Amino acid sequence: MRDSTVLVTGGGKGLGRAFAEALGKAGARVFITGRDASALEETAEKLNTDGILVEPLCADVVDSGAMKDVVARIMEISGRLDVLVNNAVDPGPVGPTADIDFDAWWRAQQVNVAGPLISAQAALAVMIPAGRGRIINLVSPAGIKRWPYATAYSVSKAALLKLSENLAAELRSTGITVLSYNPGMVDAGLTRAGMRFAGNTDDPWLDRLGRWAIEARDSGAFVPLDTAVDCLVRLASGDADVLSGYVINAEDDLDARISDREAGSR
Repeated sequence: MRDSTVLVTGGGKGLGRAFAEALGKAGARVFITGRDASALEETAEKLNTDGILVEPLCADVVDSGAMKDVVARIMEISGRLDVLVNNAVDPGPVGPTADIDFDAWWRAQQVNVAGPLISAQAALAVMIPAGRGRIINLVSPAGIKRWPYATAYSVSKAALLKLSENLAAELRSTGITVLSYNPGMVDAGLTRAGMRFAGNTDDPWLDRLGRWAIEARDSGAFVPLDTAVDCLVRLASGDADVLSGYVINAEDDLDARISDREAGSR
């Protein structure tokens, strides 16, 4: 990752912060963005103290003008943008879909689908002329399997999968890779926050969500955080460019998948 410049959306907290730290340790110059200016500043200060080059840029991923400004600032400072990690997420409301608050449901679509699109458009404005770049969209089993009572999140992740597939096909001859990355359930970010609801809320649906996450953890269904982060760094470094358009899971045998794909393309 030496000499690479990476933008991580939602990089001030949780999994995004872990990604930013690992990418920085791998040698990348990392920019993080999000709406929480204090979280961004705290993360950047801590990582910079540890010798990791991270710069915070406060912006909302659903604001096209703001994201264009973020990319312009990155180009002004670094002169290049090699990787976009679309990590920012809104969990959306939980409960019976027939009764769910529509505005909250729609906000999840805006952040989780329009946000990655807006960020990608801003990044592609510099990646396409450069003839190189990687876009990594964070996806979830929620976009493949049924997640009743969490339809806002599930539907948004399904849409993001299709956005990634189509964008990868459109960009095939440009030198730009688009990957869907499923880090799995990890003890960080949304999943950790969800577990805290168990027994600590009057909302039965949030309580149910928290208990389900705890059961998943206790049954061994969680992916170790180091595994999820290490895989992301490999994708950002270009190891899996041959898998553009595909879904990559943190616990995949990545070397085997790369070899199979390379063999199939010969």
